[in-house]
Amino acid sequence: MKPSKISALLSAVKTSLTKYHLSLCLCTVFNLIFTQLYSQAPTLSLELYQSGFNRPTDIRSAGDSRLFVSEIGGKIKIIQNNTLLSTPFLDISSKVYDKEWAGINSFAFHPDYAKNGRFYVLYVRKPDNVVQLSQFRKSDADSNQASPIETPLLTIPHILNVGHRGGAIHFGPDGYLYITTGDDADGGRGLIGDPLNNAQNLSKLFGKLLRIDVNSHNNTYAIPPDNPYQTNNDSIPDEIWARGLRNPWRLSFDRATGDLWMGDNGQDGWEEIDFLANGTPGGANFGWRCYEGNHRYVQPVCEDSTTLIFPIHEYAGYDNNGGMGESVIGGVVYRGQKFPAMYGYYIYADYITGKFWTLRRNLNNDHQNLSQPITLNNPVSFGEDTFGELYVISITNGNLYKIKAQSCPSSLKLTAFDPIKSNNTFKADHSINASNNISISANVIYSAQNYIELNPGFNAPKGSIFKAEIGDCPNNSLSGSTTQK
Repeated sequence: MKPSKISALLSAVKTSLTKYHLSLCLCTVFNLIFTQLYSQAPTLSLELYQSGFNRPTDIRSAGDSRLFVSEIGGKIKIIQNNTLLSTPFLDISSKVYDKEWAGINSFAFHPDYAKNGRFYVLYVRKPDNVVQLSQFRKSDADSNQASPIETPLLTIPHILNVGHRGGAIHFGPDGYLYITTGDDADGGRGLIGDPLNNAQNLSKLFGKLLRIDVNSHNNTYAIPPDNPYQTNNDSIPDEIWARGLRNPWRLSFDRATGDLWMGDNGQDGWEEIDFLANGTPGGANFGWRCYEGNHRYVQPVCEDSTTLIFPIHEYAGYDNNGGMGESVIGGVVYRGQKFPAMYGYYIYADYITGKFWTLRRNLNNDHQNLSQPITLNNPVSFGEDTFGELYVISITNGNLYKIKAQSCPSSLKLTAFDPIKSNNTFKADHSINASNNISISANVIYSAQNYIELNPGFNAPKGSIFKAEIGDCPNNSLSGSTTQK
């Protein structure tokens, strides 16, 4: 073998290798070279996975091989063994307000769904056009069927027929259910956003991130003990976890770190991606309508800007980009196994333009945001399967796509923001630089053709298995098309 293919950089493993329980598959260890390399950014492609949905809205996994997709008209359907089943998992079409725009917004499976069979649906109900959060259960007789019995939990009584409802629900790493709500304004072009200042008004549920505990066994919910607004007789709903949102259509939690990501649609000026690190206490204020993105909007009574949570990223909307409509669709941080180039990147899109981006946090408190060479007509939601592979769906063409990238990038950089909690293999054509943590019981392989560098911060504790292999890597070819209409 050529020396370039067998040299290995292990620059930071200065303590005993037994601490890391390392199994190093190295032919020769050459001289240490301290080089700071950055990952090759992913280049995304889309591959059609399933068609035939009618105005789909959300994608979820129940922790098994199936994928579930909701439709605005009131149905949740199952993809099993690469086949769209003809019978819906759930059908509440008779209960939704508007099968074109105001039906099921989002749904979520309980983290212990395999045992308790519970799942939750957020929809706009008839006849009063309010947002309803309800609990359902799977049928005892058929795992591909839900029981029709509905247990209403929370009602958000929106006033305007066209008002922003937000519309995402997701379980966090703490086991609690998070719910986004819109500010109940109609958001028409050229209007003043949130005219009633609902998003800053703590007496209202509008423009908020809510957090509730649905883990009791009495078909209701409780307030988590560390929710921030639980003073008796303060007129603040105890469900509120954070405020200052306009129309947060989609949120997700990084399955490796527990961090929260949201896409919040702007008024006319700016679209924003919001971020809360795992462990951030309740009471955050994302700033709307004092700010739109990082920019002063209107000034109601509002906290000083030093106390606000500004977006991790923003991009120009209609007023600032020459009159092109924009509407951000919040995405997901990739933690799958098939495409190492995407690992740790937050992937999101825009509903109107169909553009996609990848965003990655850097350790110096900035971030890298890159436009991608793919478009899709009206992407409305992202989702993960049980293995962390990513999907995106179009509300207009009814197609569900796999998101793909290089299987073997030229180089990879894994930082403290990239913990590895399950078995995985990371391959690079040239090199891997790592300063991340491998969890106990994980079996992880780093494979690169030239070298692997383990930097300060890298940790593979006792109970994990880590291998560093110097060897050939598959080609960098992409599969799937780059543009879908």
